Amino acid sequence: MVRRESRQRIVGIDWLEMFVSERGDIDYSANGFRARGYDVQEREYGTKTMAEMFVILDRKGYPFIEIRRAPRGLSSLAKKTVYEEGDSYVRLSNMYCYDANPVQLMCDFLSRERYTIKKIYRIDIYTDFEIFDTGDKPAKVVRRIVDHTYSKVNQAQRRTSGEDTWTECFDNWISWGKKGSMVSTKIYNKTKEVKETGMHKPYILENWRRYGYIDDVAHITRDGLPVDMWRIEFSIKGNARGWIHIDKDDTEDGGAHHLPHSLQVYSDPQGVLNAFANLVPYYFHFKIYEEGKRKSLCKDKQLFIFAENEYETGYRLTNESDFDRVRHIDLEDDIVAINHLVRAKMKLACTEFDPELTEIITKLQHRVDQKSLKIYDKHTDIF
Repeated sequence: MVRRESRQRIVGIDWLEMFVSERGDIDYSANGFRARGYDVQEREYGTKTMAEMFVILDRKGYPFIEIRRAPRGLSSLAKKTVYEEGDSYVRLSNMYCYDANPVQLMCDFLSRERYTIKKIYRIDIYTDFEIFDTGDKPAKVVRRIVDHTYSKVNQAQRRTSGEDTWTECFDNWISWGKKGSMVSTKIYNKTKEVKETGMHKPYILENWRRYGYIDDVAHITRDGLPVDMWRIEFSIKGNARGWIHIDKDDTEDGGAHHLPHSLQVYSDPQGVLNAFANLVPYYFHFKIYEEGKRKSLCKDKQLFIFAENEYETGYRLTNESDFDRVRHIDLEDDIVAINHLVRAKMKLACTEFDPELTEIITKLQHRVDQKSLKIYDKHTDIF
């Protein structure tokens, strides 16, 4: 199937926030940054967890970096808090997320101020589009998700928002995931959001113009006609640990490779596309609902069509701290082989000797052994 949208795919970062540690010999307060020549806009109060909050402005007076620091509670045996002295949050402003290289801006700032990176606290990656690759209109897809024509795989918890007018009902956005989810997903009408918030993000409109989706920024039109741009956004939280890549053709190291969840992953547009496209099968995967049929047996509803070699395939984001626990598991193939093996051995235990079945078991066992997978079957006590 060929992608219907002829324009270049838009992908990018909409939120970039780091959890960092300060050096003990540097003043990281608002006054400390002022002393180093920065223009700082300070808030009178902090947050529930951080006593200080302020924004560093660029030379034109626009927000550049937001900092939350000075933990209100420190880690100790007596207090079950999570912070250590010097822990801080550093967030790149939304406008600078649309810079040509937002990750480099963040890295340069952290390096210049000699912060130590602990982890990515939150990063939101997105794609903006007018129609899906398959030609489906986003508004129609959203309606079919809401009326359960399309059923989402994974992330059952859903929230929606829309309007109920005299002539029609429609939904403007749907989000999936819950508090604490490693990844939350959202699809929404970005044009509508931009208009309702007073057109105060011209850099987003300029991005659409640059890619050819609109030619009139002031009215969000192309060739005089209004354009509805939609956005799909994956918000990746700080409990993400890394990316697992399983290469079925690589027999060394079980074919598993590990990529830390670091800024390097998102350091250029191709990296962002790699991450986004690899999240789609897990977090934006839908089935065409058929009553009485198991979800796994229903047909997929394809919405994205990625060209061959458009991105690096086979990565899965994980929150596992022990990569060895998941490194050899390929959900599509290995688990199926294991299930067949268990059933075959259970059948063999209940039947007379069957050379053909024994041969099948031997082959499956070899596959499982190659992948270093261990299973315990309480029914047969074979493993």
